[in-house]
Amino acid sequence: MEPEEPIDLLKLTPVPTEKYEDISLATLTAYSVFWLTQWGLPTTLENVAVLNYKLFPTKFAMTAWAQFPDINRTNRSVLQMRPKYRNFATSITSEGIFLNERGIEEAQGLISRVGNPSRGDGTSPSVEIPITRIRGSRATTVHAEDLIAKAKGSRLFQFHDEGRWGEAEVIDLINFLEVYDHTPAKEKVRRMKAFQTAAKEVKDEGLLRFLENVSERFKTYLNR
Repeated sequence: MEPEEPIDLLKLTPVPTEKYEDISLATLTAYSVFWLTQWGLPTTLENVAVLNYKLFPTKFAMTAWAQFPDINRTNRSVLQMRPKYRNFATSITSEGIFLNERGIEEAQGLISRVGNPSRGDGTSPSVEIPITRIRGSRATTVHAEDLIAKAKGSRLFQFHDEGRWGEAEVIDLINFLEVYDHTPAKEKVRRMKAFQTAAKEVKDEGLLRFLENVSERFKTYLNR
C-alpha cells in the first residue's frame, strides 16, 4: 500500500546498506523526491529528510543520535542537486523540491538497483554509521560525505574549480583545514589525510586531484 500522508513514511522499510553505500547523497535524494512525487506527497525538505532516513539510514542518520534523521545532510544533498552542480532539481523553500528530466532519469536508474520502497512495521531502523575521525583539540566523528561537502564549499576548492589556483594563499589553506598558523605540522597533515580518506571512500576522483594539488602547492607549509 502506498503512503497516503507524510506520517505513513515512518512505516517504510530501509534498503539494505550494501545496495546503496557507494551511491551519492544527491542521487539517493533524487530517488526519495521521485517517490514522494509519485505518491502525491509534498516534496518539502522535512518530508524528503524523513524518507531519506527511513530508506537510507546509514547515509542520512545523525552521527551522534542515529535514531533520528539528519536534516542538514538532506539539505546539503539538495544544494548539490541544483542546476549549478548536479543539475537534478530546483527547489523553492515554501513549496518543495522538484526534479527536472535529468533528476527523474537519475532516480529511475536507481530503481533497478534498490527496487521500489516497501512497507515494514514502522519501527526505526537499526543504524551503524561508518565514520571518519578527525583528531584535534576536541575529537569529533563525521560522515565521509560531510567532509567532502565541507571541502567543496571552501574558498580553496573554489579557486581550484574556477581555474584561479594561482590566487590561492596559505590563509586559504589554514581556513580549509581549520587550523592555526602555529598548529603542529603533524596535525595539519592528519587533517589533509582525513579529507583524502573521505574522497577515496566515495571514489571522488575530482576531489582527490584537488587534494593532491593542495599537498603539492603547500608542501613546505604543511610539513614545517
